Amino acid sequence: MKQISIFGLIIIISLSFYFCDKGNSINGLKIPGGAYAHSGFDSTGVEIVTGWIKIIFDDSATISGEWQLDKIGDPKNIGPQVGSGSLKGNLENNQLFLNLNPGYVDNNVFLTCPYDDQKLMGKWEYAGFPGIINFGTFVAEKK
Repeated sequence: MKQISIFGLIIIISLSFYFCDKGNSINGLKIPGGAYAHSGFDSTGVEIVTGWIKIIFDDSATISGEWQLDKIGDPKNIGPQVGSGSLKGNLENNQLFLNLNPGYVDNNVFLTCPYDDQKLMGKWEYAGFPGIINFGTFVAEKK
């Protein structure tokens, strides 16, 4: 009888860890502590990327961080916002400006939005030498 109770307790504890961790992952992708769960949409409102972004304030205006995003389906012309990388940006007049590809002169994805510690909502733009190639919106909620 004791063995059944211990076994049952182990199952309950295991399941509680499993379900508690679900809030910190997206489609099996683990979201680091303090990161934002990110969803990107094309200009028609169709979700095209999902994952996370993490922003770190280096000082009151300068931002660094990292991101990991996976595409949904086969969206076209979304630029290098798939995979993972570092980001750079700044905060000016409560407006957040992030570059997901800071090492490039062109072929960049930019995120802009009003800054909120818990939820970011704004637009993304894929830009290159010809100018804006594609754009859409995004939502990111802190986890």
